[in-house]
Amino acid sequence: MERQTTLNGNWHYTPLAWTTLHADGSISDDTSNLPPAGEMKLPMNWQLRGLDSFDGRVRFTRTFEKPFTSDGERTFLVFRGIDYFADVTLNGHFLGRHAGYFQTFEFEIDGYLLPGENVLTVDVDCPKEEPGAVWPDHKWILKGILSHWDARPGSWDPETGQEKNSGGIWNDVNLEVRPAAFVSRMRAASILAPQEASTVLFSQESQKATGLQALVRVEVEIDSTITGDFVMRLSLDETDVRLPIRVTPGNTNHVGVVAVPNPNLWWPWDMGDPYLYELRTELLQNGEVVSRRQESFGIREIKLDSHNGQWSVNGKRFFVRGTNVVPTLWLGEYDEGMIGRDIKLLKEAHINGVRVCVHINRDEFYTACDRAGIIVWQDFALQWAYTTDHALTHEAVRQVQEMVDLLYNHPCIALWCTQNESSFHNRVVLNPLLAQAAAQRDSSRYTRATSEFSEHAYPGWYYGHLRDYLTLPGTPILTEFGAQALPSAAEVRQMRGGDQWPPDWDGLAYHDFQYNQTFNVANIETGDKLETFVENSQRYQADLLKFSIELYRRQKYARLGGMFQFMFMDCWPSITWSILSYDRVPKLGYHTLKQVYQPVLICTELRLANILPFIDKGSHVRPFSLQIWVINDRQFAIDGCTYQATLTNANGEVIAEATGYTEQIAADTVAECEPLLIQFPDDVQPGACVLYLRLMQADIVVSENSYALQLADLPKPNET
Repeated sequence: MERQTTLNGNWHYTPLAWTTLHADGSISDDTSNLPPAGEMKLPMNWQLRGLDSFDGRVRFTRTFEKPFTSDGERTFLVFRGIDYFADVTLNGHFLGRHAGYFQTFEFEIDGYLLPGENVLTVDVDCPKEEPGAVWPDHKWILKGILSHWDARPGSWDPETGQEKNSGGIWNDVNLEVRPAAFVSRMRAASILAPQEASTVLFSQESQKATGLQALVRVEVEIDSTITGDFVMRLSLDETDVRLPIRVTPGNTNHVGVVAVPNPNLWWPWDMGDPYLYELRTELLQNGEVVSRRQESFGIREIKLDSHNGQWSVNGKRFFVRGTNVVPTLWLGEYDEGMIGRDIKLLKEAHINGVRVCVHINRDEFYTACDRAGIIVWQDFALQWAYTTDHALTHEAVRQVQEMVDLLYNHPCIALWCTQNESSFHNRVVLNPLLAQAAAQRDSSRYTRATSEFSEHAYPGWYYGHLRDYLTLPGTPILTEFGAQALPSAAEVRQMRGGDQWPPDWDGLAYHDFQYNQTFNVANIETGDKLETFVENSQRYQADLLKFSIELYRRQKYARLGGMFQFMFMDCWPSITWSILSYDRVPKLGYHTLKQVYQPVLICTELRLANILPFIDKGSHVRPFSLQIWVINDRQFAIDGCTYQATLTNANGEVIAEATGYTEQIAADTVAECEPLLIQFPDDVQPGACVLYLRLMQADIVVSENSYALQLADLPKPNET
């Protein structure tokens, strides 16, 4: 059986050179003014271990004792993640080179091990791409937003946009002892099919399928140095299949099918239970288990209709209340605690889907999404423009298939997308090829060539006014929309240029602040101090999100099947479109998203919240007709509901209220309720007020919503 020894811990490091990648793909060295050598605790990106903005090559070395092995056993050196180029040497023998940042790779090392102490050397190169000639429009390195983005250090500035890079040995390094023949890979996919002469039913309580069977196709790769007859046992909870197989030296591939009657299905959290089976493959010889591989696995079918943007899970329509996530630029720090915190914040905001935006995250994040019932739109790490050299094409095809292989068994992953906002060459040449390569690797999921500019809606930020959301831009597949907002004043003051008033705008631009959009499109006022500026900025973002999301949700299934707000959190201390800072301090937009992403949402339409001409003062008081909608994303109807509107003044005193009743809000639908007539008393005064909406079922509050408004005078009849 397999055994593992960690090589995590203290490594000696020596910076070897500053390196630059040129247009022809070559890398040049500069050995002047190098940082000093030292000890570094790994795994971790070197940016977080004292090598600030180091673009170059670092030699890491450590020693280890040869592990004990029995006859026939084999020893492997396994790297779970190195960014970006890695040259590996053991006891003076060059083992090989790897390129990429997210992949697991390994070397079989028995022929190079010495009794006692062994010396391991890993040269890691994370070069700067030559500004102008390569970066930003002719890139070679496939790191997506980790190397080029308007929300990373320096934004897209040619001089600073590559600073604080993510290089290093950021994930685990292990020695693994394995038997002569072992399970090297296991991939599983399922389909749902009716059982013979039965009717398909779903239990509302458990969302368990009855009258169905799941057929789970398991593909197994065996790595062996011997020839022999084995039994491959596939187990899914209590169901198990045994298949005789013949193994020969090298890699052999085998397929088995496990039938699971009346399976427990994996669902998004707001549709049912994200049930996970334990899928196990065992290799037996003479009745004894010699190798085992085990992973959590979910039985489900997720589909996206690209024509109307509608999603379905296990044959049921599903509306995605989503967001974009880039949790950090330095995946070495993204530990179990940080992941757990983010999952909690996502679910508290009623988010049921995330777009892992233009990068591949660490495996533990996807495992957490599996368990939480959060679906994932998975991007490949291609952002904007790259070199047209065919060497890049070969590398991109290899890496996109490695992404699929790495994440294949996670039930949370709904689709693959191979590029974000493509250049012309990528859109017409590279992206279709990558989409084909991903689809060949995984026929069970939908694959998209690119996330288009047309699917990213930014009225009120990059152009126009937030009222332009009335046209529902970006539909039917909406993967980005939003506006920037400053984090807390304390966090801004810690940024370059934020410790003065007014701020050093160029300094804040390094932290991704967009001056033109803030002041010339959104027209946000600074006020007389930083706290006021932060409040105005956050209020604008929150108002934009509330206005746009309620509009989109009222068009559920008519114009779109879901949305992904941009974005959830900052990946470093910055000023971006996020609703959580890098330290996960909520902005006002987080609380707004939590409100408008309620699975059951009561809402109204107030197109300009600061202009509400309710009152014709001096003649008579007009009743105001308030249209009410209830969006129900639940899979069950809500019977016998009362809906209420209450208007209060700045002192919290009730100005007016009205109540309506509806017999039923149907499951998974948008209900347009009878309007409420708001009647105002004669002595009501103009000014700030709050409109509260509430949906009640008996004494249970099903949904609450609120709107900050301004009561304004209408002109008198003799006024012009």
